[in-house]
Amino acid sequence: MSMPEQESAGVLVADGEERVLQQVSSTLEKAGFTVFTALGRSAALDFCRERKESVQLAIIDMAMGASGPELALELYQSSPDVRVLFTSNQDESDIIQQAGPSGHFRGFLKKPFRRSKLLGSVLRAMDAPLARTA
Repeated sequence: MSMPEQESAGVLVADGEERVLQQVSSTLEKAGFTVFTALGRSAALDFCRERKESVQLAIIDMAMGASGPELALELYQSSPDVRVLFTSNQDESDIIQQAGPSGHFRGFLKKPFRRSKLLGSVLRAMDAPLARTA
């Protein structure tokens, strides 16, 4: 896995817990990513509408309720090259069912997760080519 290139390393972290945002953003910034954080549903959707071109990967906490899939859909529609990595306390199969099929879905991290697991998942997501779906 390669380290991110600066011009293509924008990661949006959307979570309802400020502590999680700080931990995830700190880990990713140390690895060389440009990180944008959004605390909760409204902030995440606003960011995507205003600066979606800055985001190549979105890490979305599904515990934000219906806004997780909504945020992913907003990103899919407005940024065709965005990748999405979901996080949750729930099982992966529940999350995939909520999110629906998409070539943008790049993985799942069950909370709590280690920093090394986060970084590995992000690097895999950034390296993997998008599968275009109809």
